Amino acid sequence: MSLALYLHYPFCTNKCGYCDYYKESFHRESEREFFSALYVETELAVADKNLTDSVISSIFIGGGTPSLANAEYLAEWLSIVKRNFEVPDDIEFSVECNPESATLDRLQFFKELGVNRPLFGIQSFQTDLLKLLDRSHNPNDSQKAIYLANALGFRNFGVDLLYGLPGQTAKMLSRDLDQFIELEPPHISFYQLTVEENTHLAKQVESGEIRMPDQELSGALYQGGVEKMAEHGYERYEVCSFAQSGFECQHNQVYWKGGEYLGLGPSAHSYLGNNRFANIPNMQQYADSLRHGELPRIFDDSDDDARMTEAIMLGLRMADGVDRAYFKKRFGIEIADRLNRSEYNLLVESGHLIPDKGRLRLSDAGLSLADEITRRLIK
Repeated sequence: MSLALYLHYPFCTNKCGYCDYYKESFHRESEREFFSALYVETELAVADKNLTDSVISSIFIGGGTPSLANAEYLAEWLSIVKRNFEVPDDIEFSVECNPESATLDRLQFFKELGVNRPLFGIQSFQTDLLKLLDRSHNPNDSQKAIYLANALGFRNFGVDLLYGLPGQTAKMLSRDLDQFIELEPPHISFYQLTVEENTHLAKQVESGEIRMPDQELSGALYQGGVEKMAEHGYERYEVCSFAQSGFECQHNQVYWKGGEYLGLGPSAHSYLGNNRFANIPNMQQYADSLRHGELPRIFDDSDDDARMTEAIMLGLRMADGVDRAYFKKRFGIEIADRLNRSEYNLLVESGHLIPDKGRLRLSDAGLSLADEITRRLIK
């Protein structure tokens, strides 16, 4: 079987005010404990699901700040993976990097490890916006990280750009886009800043200290970004994902298309054999479970209705849309049976929804309204 492999590295030296991913403050002793537990989890996961000799289709190390990871520990983990799985030399191997920790030595180590797709969380080149986001890097760090990636010969790399920030104007975003495009990254992830519960940003918004832009302005910023990136050869292949031809993220498409994946590390999610589960989002409980030889998993008991809704939602966010035949094979019913027929007809008539060669997809205009359209469309 083929599966994508994800590792959640849970440590950061700085906690960004908008981030709700599971993370812990970085300490070398805690990191050592994490990797000791991870080695055990990797071996147990193979035995538990009988995944020996499975072929890894992609590797993605996220976090947290994986660019902080101890090189020896990370190399040892990868050797365990290769002992238990078939790992082709040419697979996509992504690692998230904060610009300030993307040093020459670190990027060189990643390349020697087999990483061929570093991802840089730049977010903005505006110093004031970086400060608002509680980011610890500055624009010079970002420029240097991309320079080093090019100097080391990484043909594929990605950058993150945020829009819809408090105080961000169309002119500010346009300046950011100009600088991003000038760097010629093969991939740009273009995300709207969202207010997640229990984050510092949520408290600032609730207290009135910060005011988020309204949806009309955010929509205009997004559309402006879409148009500028299209002008410079970036194809929107998913609502928030833009790539030069041939540089679409293979790993993320496994999630969006309903493929199988194994997640390792605290809070990581997996989908294997039609079973969906997540690891405990707590470092201490994660390590304690593995010390006792138990996998720290929480199983998702959602039914097929929920999974069909998810498949339609994720599928319609992709430019290619939903494959009707695969949907029927996976769930045993036609996708049309899960859709509101009157809304379907209206959206087809308006040109937002396109039945096309065995697929159901959104037009360019529809992609900009993907979430709203999905809410209307699903029964």
